[in-house]
Amino acid sequence: MAFLKIELKQIQSSQLVILERLDSIQLQLGDQPRVYDKNISINMLNECSLPIDNITDLQTFEDKIAGDSEFRTCLVKELTYIGGKHTKAMVRRIMAKLCTNELLQHYSYNGKKGNIPFCSLSICSVIFEAVKKQGKFKNVCQDEIEETIKYVLVQAPFTIKRLLQKTSTKSNK
Repeated sequence: MAFLKIELKQIQSSQLVILERLDSIQLQLGDQPRVYDKNISINMLNECSLPIDNITDLQTFEDKIAGDSEFRTCLVKELTYIGGKHTKAMVRRIMAKLCTNELLQHYSYNGKKGNIPFCSLSICSVIFEAVKKQGKFKNVCQDEIEETIKYVLVQAPFTIKRLLQKTSTKSNK
């Protein structure tokens, strides 16, 4: 009897996950006005070399986001597909797809400590929009997304340092 209860709970849990995925797919399909837009968005995004690794490329990307609303919409849709188990995971994955730690180390969310403000970039609002468009995160508060972005920005220099130490340790062996 206990085994059946456990099995039933696992089935219910699986059903909830499937329902969340269906909601997400329905939301994304509802946003697609035309079939050929998907091909256009893939071509547009392939033109951009992601992740962005320098400020000049970021500025070019920013100009493209600000000047081309179709590109921005396609970018948000593509980033929505990244997903994640929870909000923090999704934000981290989106930021890793968009920018390298070498670039992010020059930014802080509000531009403190001599860093460039990240919150004023169009790419920041794209991240917020992509997370909010994901079905299971549509009710997540703005603050939770913001805190994760802040954390990723603060950790960027330490992540670089840690990766350098790992590679130097491997090369010494």
